[in-house]
Amino acid sequence: MSNERDVSLDAMRGIAALAVFGWHSMLAFYPLSSGYLGATPIAESARSQFWFVAVHGAGAVAFFFVLSGFVLTRLSLTTGRTDILVRGLIKRWPRLAGPALVAVLGSWLLFAVGGYFYAPAAALSGSSWFARFGGALTDSSFQPSFVGAFLQGAVLTFLRGDSTYDSSLWTMAYEFYGSLMVYALAFLLATRPALRARLIVIGGAAVACGAANPALIPFVAGFALAALLPRQGLRVPAPVGVIATATALLGCGYTQGALGFYAPLTAIWPAWLPIPYLYAAAAALLIATAEGWAGMRRLLSRPWGRACGELSFPFYLVHVPILCSVGAYAFLATRSAPAAIAATLLVALVGATALAGFSRWWLARLNVAVGVVTASFQRGRLGRTGPIASPP
Repeated sequence: MSNERDVSLDAMRGIAALAVFGWHSMLAFYPLSSGYLGATPIAESARSQFWFVAVHGAGAVAFFFVLSGFVLTRLSLTTGRTDILVRGLIKRWPRLAGPALVAVLGSWLLFAVGGYFYAPAAALSGSSWFARFGGALTDSSFQPSFVGAFLQGAVLTFLRGDSTYDSSLWTMAYEFYGSLMVYALAFLLATRPALRARLIVIGGAAVACGAANPALIPFVAGFALAALLPRQGLRVPAPVGVIATATALLGCGYTQGALGFYAPLTAIWPAWLPIPYLYAAAAALLIATAEGWAGMRRLLSRPWGRACGELSFPFYLVHVPILCSVGAYAFLATRSAPAAIAATLLVALVGATALAGFSRWWLARLNVAVGVVTASFQRGRLGRTGPIASPP
């Protein structure tokens, strides 16, 4: 894939991170409008409004997972190179853990200095989600500690999904295990370009994930897109691109039983079919459209898209602690939800910029370390097998 395409996909990740921020802001300051907290009829909640896709956290998270399945395996599946997968596999946990650990330790520090104001703010807004620290605290026995924060940010959030210091980190276990799964699948297919082999592996993975945990289906969808999309992508005419994008956004914004704008999907989507299947298909369609529609790719590849993509993961990591500290304080001081959301967004962007700087430094160190490890492995392998004679 070209650099331009990479930027366009990163920009879409950033837009999805803003959707998650919008969803959490709604849960904190407009809980009745969310349609999840309180007794607001679904037809009168945001879930039935056309713009709900812009703040639909579940659809955005599914998009993250599909995008991971796609970008982690696409280059290897189109070139047949497995060394890309080896390096990616070695880096995956530390690549995620570095920024996550910084965010969790920052949250611990806010606990230590009394910087959180979510409880009184929740009493004012009436949000049970806010009262539980963004849904992170499910019991009253939690006691913040530096050691606990360090273990959670470095290891436990990836192995068990622990997220008591930052509720957004519940996705990290899925991200970690889903990444391992698609790397393994890519190893099977990187040197097997035959369509039949790819369909068999994809079908088997989909059946296994559907039976074990449908939440992993988006990773399979991203991997399937990486394996089946033509090497040069698709050429999507503008009219088709508009229709495909609108259809994908409709799917990403849907929640079970929604009415109003989303009523057609309620009529045709069977209640017994897990909703991750719909989100996975919609996100895959959106990515395929962005890859093939030149106009969309150019729009997303502009400098704003590059910045949006670079800040996406750091912003995702820091926005809930900032919402529960700065946002909650601003809400108590002003009694204004818009002012609290604006303050949260501003400070979260500053924090994300700082964390993005750390992430660049961390990734550079990781790349050096992985280069040393892989070079040592190759030298050891050469020593065991002896020099390889050049062909005549």
